[in-house]
Amino acid sequence: MILYKQDQMSDKRKRKIKNINLSIEEKPERPVYIFTNSRARVKFIMKCENIIRRSQEYKEYMIFLKNHMDMRRCTVLKGLNTDNGKRYSIEIHHGPFKLIEIVDTIINKREALGESLNPFYIAEEVVQLHYDEKVGLIPLSITMHELVTNDKIFIPLQYYYQQYDKFYEEYEEYIYEGTKEKIKMFIDMSMKCDSIQSDVLEPEFVYVNIDGFNFPEIPEEWGNLIQKVDIENIQYDTN
Repeated sequence: MILYKQDQMSDKRKRKIKNINLSIEEKPERPVYIFTNSRARVKFIMKCENIIRRSQEYKEYMIFLKNHMDMRRCTVLKGLNTDNGKRYSIEIHHGPFKLIEIVDTIINKREALGESLNPFYIAEEVVQLHYDEKVGLIPLSITMHELVTNDKIFIPLQYYYQQYDKFYEEYEEYIYEGTKEKIKMFIDMSMKCDSIQSDVLEPEFVYVNIDGFNFPEIPEEWGNLIQKVDIENIQYDTN
């Protein structure tokens, strides 16, 4: 064991302290991030979107929606759900504002107000919008999700959960004009119909007749049976 004398310890602890007082008249300004082109901006938006989807807060919120807000069932095809151990995959779709449009709007707002464009700050603000119920959401199966994303199926606005109109009111001046026109069109279409609209949900048979070849004929009752089954399985919620 090494023992130090008291005077040796006190000498080491006593150090000379010198205070220097400085006054700064001009503080450095926060640098503004400028996108060199639209491609760089899209790449940045996708980076923010990836951070959002991978965040623990976002994942927990999706789990909450499925477990407590009845989002375990596809809105288009009611028979597809994850209840009773079924292995259907149900995804949460953002609408009428897509997630990429929400992120773009937040970036526009931060640019206009001179706020930080740190992608983690942007992701935090977008996730908070979810918790504040200002983002429209709807549960869909994988196939229906793809069809809705590609505008093959139109879902009236009254089907979406949460108050997406609050997002529009709060960020209206920062929303891209093309997005505003899309929302206005959705409102007009939703006022004219109260059910999900799509041509892809109706079966259609195309027969090609070529001289010299005999193709097997499909009995007419087969088509009637398929159509009957589809109508029974697709139950539209008109509430």
